[in-house]
Amino acid sequence: MVKKNKRQNSLPGATPAAGYRIRAVNWQVCLNVILLFVTLEIAVLSIEKAQWISPQPSLTLTLILSMLVTLLLLRSRLPGVVIHSLVILTGLLVTLWQAQNLLPAPDIASRLTQVITADTAAAGTESLFFAVFLVLVTWVFSYVSVWFLTRRRNAWVGASLGALIILINLSNLTDNYYFYLFLYFIAAVLFIAHTRMIRQPDPTGYSRKGWVYTGVALLCIAVLAGSFARFTPELRVPQLQTMLATHTLWEKDVEKSRFNIFTSVPAKQAVSTSSAHREQSFEGGWHQRNNIDFTVRSARPSYWRVHVYDMYTAKGWENNPSSDYLLEEKVLWDETVTPSSPASMTYTVTTGIKTDIMLMAGSFVSADSPTLVQVSAGEVVDVRTPRILRPGEKYTVTSSFFSPSPGGLAGAGGGYPQSINDYYLQLPADFPDSVRELTKNLTVNATTPYEKVLAINKYLAKIPYEAEIKAPPKGADPVEYFLFEQKSGFCLYYASAMATMLRSVGVPSRLAVGYLPGEPGEEVGEYLLKDKDYHAWPQVYFAGYGWIDFEATPGGAGSGVTIETPWVSNEAIAQLSEWDVWLTQPLEPPVLPPGQLPASQPVKTSYDNGAYFFANELGLALLIILGGVLILTVLASPVWLLRVSFNRWLWRVDRDKLASLAYDKMCNLAARVDLGPRPQQTPLEFAAGLAVEFPGQAEAFYHVARSYVENKFGRRGKLGLFEEAELLKARCSAFGALLKRLTLAGVLKRVRHQ
Repeated sequence: MVKKNKRQNSLPGATPAAGYRIRAVNWQVCLNVILLFVTLEIAVLSIEKAQWISPQPSLTLTLILSMLVTLLLLRSRLPGVVIHSLVILTGLLVTLWQAQNLLPAPDIASRLTQVITADTAAAGTESLFFAVFLVLVTWVFSYVSVWFLTRRRNAWVGASLGALIILINLSNLTDNYYFYLFLYFIAAVLFIAHTRMIRQPDPTGYSRKGWVYTGVALLCIAVLAGSFARFTPELRVPQLQTMLATHTLWEKDVEKSRFNIFTSVPAKQAVSTSSAHREQSFEGGWHQRNNIDFTVRSARPSYWRVHVYDMYTAKGWENNPSSDYLLEEKVLWDETVTPSSPASMTYTVTTGIKTDIMLMAGSFVSADSPTLVQVSAGEVVDVRTPRILRPGEKYTVTSSFFSPSPGGLAGAGGGYPQSINDYYLQLPADFPDSVRELTKNLTVNATTPYEKVLAINKYLAKIPYEAEIKAPPKGADPVEYFLFEQKSGFCLYYASAMATMLRSVGVPSRLAVGYLPGEPGEEVGEYLLKDKDYHAWPQVYFAGYGWIDFEATPGGAGSGVTIETPWVSNEAIAQLSEWDVWLTQPLEPPVLPPGQLPASQPVKTSYDNGAYFFANELGLALLIILGGVLILTVLASPVWLLRVSFNRWLWRVDRDKLASLAYDKMCNLAARVDLGPRPQQTPLEFAAGLAVEFPGQAEAFYHVARSYVENKFGRRGKLGLFEEAELLKARCSAFGALLKRLTLAGVLKRVRHQ
């Protein structure tokens, strides 16, 4: 019988000493479970409405099934291990059933086999894995929330898990989804408050006035908190995020892993990361959107580089094996130039999208925050931040420039460093002979590299510009297709044609992608870089000068190239008044063997390429939660210390004075809730008054008072061991009832004051 009661007390509907009342407050328990469902459903619904994948599993159905199965199993008399095992088994069956709705079972088995045996994930497997992940997370979170609610009467676990879901989800969505956070605040606050209400021992519940006061106060708090969350949806701790990003290098291979379930999930926000620019393929269209990606404040305009490529293939442009170097803030990469040098320029970039790209102009020198510098073929190919920047964040970069004259370039010969010849004259073994012959004919009379550039540019200027073309057929060389079949194209094709044609006649060149100078902003020196300004152009190496930017795309309104470089200018020289000093690479830039650093750079740390930013989105939500927990901990520490001190005083045991201490502390607690003994009351009369207020603990109050009277006024001395045990048991029950009333009185008092 004792075992049976113990089991019942731990479940919903248990006696007030350990759990919910099964008869008196059964409707309150049901309401609490419903509030838990509503709270989690808002978080789950935000994921479903975002439509991350299509088709997607029904997370609402998963949530309902999980809660029903958990409640049924927790109401049973099965051992805890069996309950946990059955919940996990049922969750796996539901997950397989949901996956079956997305993909037939034979296909699921075959694709799982491919993932296990192959080096890369099979096509379509990523979305399946992500769907399974969503179902499992929903099932587990629901089970854990119900378990803590019913077994521990703890609503904070369920509310916290729901907050984790909704914060991670909304951090990857646009602002129009943030009303889910407002709804979640209301549901979570009401759920937590109601859980606290029904934990009080009085079976009749709160008074009607108490319900009204508490409900209005909680509703106001929820509205204020939700409104605050709506207008300040993102908590930014850039310094902490950067520190974490630069010290969690164990994440480096996550993005490349075949088990990365997030690779197939499309972004809901405008995002551009360096990993998306590791390869440049030839497609049928180019960037045409009008949204602002970056805002640059600079003393002069420039091409704003994102990435440069050194290897051309029939599939597109890519880089030779590269290495990343971590450069601390304000540490010089190129120590031959200082920020105060006349050849340097400092500019500030404000992001308009989520990105880790640092725009480069000229030769990168340093930045005001930690940076990752990627080096391939002995040259810097891109610079980026260790974490994903949010829209509105800023960084400042210092670059170096110099201004060679056209005459100086015309006199440059062909004596190139061996490292430049090794990498920047590379062409595929099957590079079309037709392109080689065309280039040879065009440059037959050119005696210097500069003349060859002009001859090729003059030919390319005759090819019509088209923003949309047919992509090159599979197996065709893109440059040959552009020159001889399509005979039209956009900047990528012009730049690729010039770079490869120059390589075919022995002039080192490479492809650069980035942004045109952009549109002038509202303030002087401000440039708006839109998606449609994204551009590709060739860079040519000149002995004694380094890499020089050239414009291969014909100028005009159709191409978006309204400014041409002085090196190939023929029709737009008159438009170049703002470009009186063209921005180029510095004189004789340091040429590094692959993987080698400049001298005196001990602070640069190297590691392989990888998804160092993978955990940024998850980490941001965790930072918000951990930061909130830390703040609450600091604020609650004084209260906790006072409570610990109070508990030590309350539960201190002095065996010689046990009866007197127990009675005195019972009087003290009763006085705190306005039930203290009146001067004319005897101890037994005082106990009788408490018994009226707390019928369930009447015997405990009588026992404490009777022990005090017998010990104080009787002839017996010290209590026996059995009597001490009985008194301690009675004291625990009496103090528990008074402490609950004390907590409730404090809440109602605060509500009345508000």
